[in-house]
Amino acid sequence: MVRTQRVQRSHIIDGAYKLIINEGFKKFHARNIAKHIACSTQPIYREFANLAELKSVLTNRIIVKYQDFIEDQEPKSLQALSTAITNYATDYPDEFHRFFLQDSETIQLVKQVTSDVFSTIQPEKCNPVFFDFFWQYCIGKAALAINDANHTDDLEEDRLFQFSFES
Repeated sequence: MVRTQRVQRSHIIDGAYKLIINEGFKKFHARNIAKHIACSTQPIYREFANLAELKSVLTNRIIVKYQDFIEDQEPKSLQALSTAITNYATDYPDEFHRFFLQDSETIQLVKQVTSDVFSTIQPEKCNPVFFDFFWQYCIGKAALAINDANHTDDLEEDRLFQFSFES
C-alpha cells in the first residue's frame, strides 16, 4: 500500500501566503490554494475550520512581522515612523501591496499598530484627525516609493509634514 504524504499546516500557510502575494486576495479560495501547493482541498479543511481562519493566521503573521519591523527601527519622531513605514514597503513591496493596500481587514490592523506607535511618539497629538492625516501621508509616500514614482529619501514634504505635526 502506498502511503500518501500528509500536507503540513505550515506548508498550507506558506502556499496560501505565496498565492496571495502572486495573485492577490481574489484568488484566495481553497481550490486555488490546493492547486498552488499540489494537493486536494481536504488537507486545508483538516487543518483549518474554514478559509477565514487561514486568512486570520496569514494576517496575524503579517501584523507580527510589521510590528517587529517598526519596533526594530525604533522611531523617536513622526518623521522616523514615516521613514520606517516606507522602509517596510520598500523591503517587502509585494507584501505591502497585497496586505497594506488591498485587504481592508489587514489595513485596519496595520493602521492600529501604527496608531499605537504614533501615540507613544506624539501623545499630545493623539487624535483621530491628526493620525488619519499621518496615516494617509505615510501610505501614499510608501506606495510612491515601491513604484519609484517621484520618490526621494529626503522629500521637502517630509520637513513640512514634520513641522506641521511637531511645532
